[in-house]
Amino acid sequence: MRSQFLTILCILSFIGCAISLADATISLTNTQAAAETTYVKPNDTPEERKDKPNQYFEDRSSGDQPMPGDTDEIRSLAIAQLIYALLTLTGAILMFNLRRIGFWIYVAGVVVGTVLPVSLAGFGAINTSFGVVFSFVFVALYWLNIKDMH
Repeated sequence: MRSQFLTILCILSFIGCAISLADATISLTNTQAAAETTYVKPNDTPEERKDKPNQYFEDRSSGDQPMPGDTDEIRSLAIAQLIYALLTLTGAILMFNLRRIGFWIYVAGVVVGTVLPVSLAGFGAINTSFGVVFSFVFVALYWLNIKDMH
């Protein structure tokens, strides 16, 4: 029987994976728009934002660096994110069904989500894969529930 805690973890993983899959799909289908996007300061007033044209913008940065302007880099990072999201989603589905192998697939997805962006785009890609950090917390939380899986 699946614990409530494991159920909540899996549901949160499903939500996170869905957002990540949508984000990767948008980045893949609108690569040129993402590459042409200018940096939008987060402290713009509503009046200042009103005067700027609406643009596709995806701020995955944790500092002053916007998304990279290179379409090949955006595409490769989106593919890396897609692989990460599919692996972690597969792992979460298996863990939801109490299959222990799902934990290891989830861990593999987190490792891929950490290593692949860095190998494709360098250490600057750490800024764009900040969401993977939360997956490490989920790995620890899933580990606490591994005894419930078989």
